[in-house]
Amino acid sequence: MLCAKLDRGARGMRDQNSLSVIITGGASGIGAATARRIVAAGGHVGLADINEAGASALAKELGPQAVAAGCDSLDEGQVAAAHAVFAQTLPPINGLVNCAGIPPMPKAIEDTATEEFVRLVNSHVTGTYITCRVVGSDMARRGRGAIVNVASVLAFRPGPVLGYGAGKAAVVNLTEALAVQWGRKGVRVNAVAPGWTDTPFLRSDKARKGERDLTPILAATPIGRLMKPEEIAEVIFFLLSPAASAVTGATVACDGGVMAGSGWAPYGGLPAG
Repeated sequence: MLCAKLDRGARGMRDQNSLSVIITGGASGIGAATARRIVAAGGHVGLADINEAGASALAKELGPQAVAAGCDSLDEGQVAAAHAVFAQTLPPINGLVNCAGIPPMPKAIEDTATEEFVRLVNSHVTGTYITCRVVGSDMARRGRGAIVNVASVLAFRPGPVLGYGAGKAAVVNLTEALAVQWGRKGVRVNAVAPGWTDTPFLRSDKARKGERDLTPILAATPIGRLMKPEEIAEVIFFLLSPAASAVTGATVACDGGVMAGSGWAPYGGLPAG
């Protein structure tokens, strides 16, 4: 499972105030962008991903500040094993970012099997619950930490991705509940709600087996472009950092104004540039 190893002799010499963060779904997309941001700031990351090869490749790119472990976030035993690896090879863990989850396909409820719905919901909310239970509980016992859960604008403005939207809405609720539960134990819990973010998944169109037509997405986004994973990573980095010491229980929209602009359609659409 361990794909990279740090020099334990140097571990005790590190700044204990720097970020040491486990990132689920850390091999690509927002998770990978967040890992790069943390390492660039002098922090350390544990990349937990079911795509162990991808996580290992990113850890190699990032160097000795990164460790990778294969991990299915829906398997509590695997999450606990990955956490043990990171606890032994990184500075004391003081952060967790939950990015893992399977992508949705837009379908009507009549075309969505119950098993598919449950699988989507579980991949987002149950996976987040498990990693918070394992990693967050440990941080709470030690009296220090910050968690950022990746939700979605679809938690607030639902679309035809029923399991995904329901799962992300549950992530927001879980975030708020844990923020209260751990508020006096030194652990802050927040979420980000990205909008249409430029990742390989977004650009692919599995239904048509080709490149996705982004015109409707851009038309619904007030700033007129996709979000970049690096932009979402900046907000996550802030929420993990001491600069956000008073922020807990919040969900920050990183959507280019999608939620704010959703009420403009009956009035002729978004204002022209």
